Amino acid sequence: MKKILVIYYTQSGQIKDILNAVLKNAELNSVDIDYLKIEPEQDYPFPWQPSSTFYDVFPESVKSIDIPIKALNVNNSEQYDLVILGLQVWYLSPSVPISSFLKSEDAKNIFKNKPVMTVYGTRNMWVSANKVVKNLIKKAGGNLVGNIVLSDKHHNLISVITIVRWLINGKKEASKYFPEAGVSSSDIKSASKFGNPIFNSVKETNFSNLQNELLRLNAVHIDYHIMKTELTGIRIFHIWANLILKKGKNNPKRRKRLLTLFSYYLFFVIYVVSPFASLIFRIIKLILPKKVKKELIQHTSL
Repeated sequence: MKKILVIYYTQSGQIKDILNAVLKNAELNSVDIDYLKIEPEQDYPFPWQPSSTFYDVFPESVKSIDIPIKALNVNNSEQYDLVILGLQVWYLSPSVPISSFLKSEDAKNIFKNKPVMTVYGTRNMWVSANKVVKNLIKKAGGNLVGNIVLSDKHHNLISVITIVRWLINGKKEASKYFPEAGVSSSDIKSASKFGNPIFNSVKETNFSNLQNELLRLNAVHIDYHIMKTELTGIRIFHIWANLILKKGKNNPKRRKRLLTLFSYYLFFVIYVVSPFASLIFRIIKLILPKKVKKELIQHTSL
């Protein structure tokens, strides 16, 4: 019987729901699934209360600074035909538990010479995080063979409101004025369509065409203006993260003040600067369609 190992981190449970949907028909395809959750020694709160804890993780997320995580008990990684990594994005970067795992000895032991697939559950910006994840998987000895990205499809400025409401107050459901936060329930349910190409690749032990099959099912979608805004933002995030880590290293009060300043900056950029940046990138898309298409292919490929 073919076997898949699923490794994931979640606070809200959303990525686990996505993974369950993707692998819904495992038994029908005679594929056995083992799930392992990444557990930090000291986990993060959810909802993020007080709200300052949400901003406090910013610099460590952007700079991929490790935290202690519990060992994963995998007795024989050789038994698995595919490893799937379920993850989320924090501040345009892989979440700290995910990056910590990817740099661990566990990851090296599990991923070595193994086909690895990534499944994201995210708001709408994941390209810069994916660059980091691909590099860390490669360093751990894994061979990336597929990628699925489920994201919030609502307008960028709306999804900011709903995701903050969910992260801080724990309210994912739709309200009178705003839609459901995160990946929609209907999109999660329909993720079962990705199962067949995954199971077929596992059964044939051939992953050479898996990503092409997934892309035909719209497993990855990128809005050019969102992507370009994100790639500009991550460069600025690194400047902020370096500043906070340097100036606040031995001064918790100064770190807190800088994080508060960053939070004001973040919402100013999102609601004042990003609409203009988005407009410019939309115009570029109209003027330079071939260049844009080339960039999009670059970021959807493995």
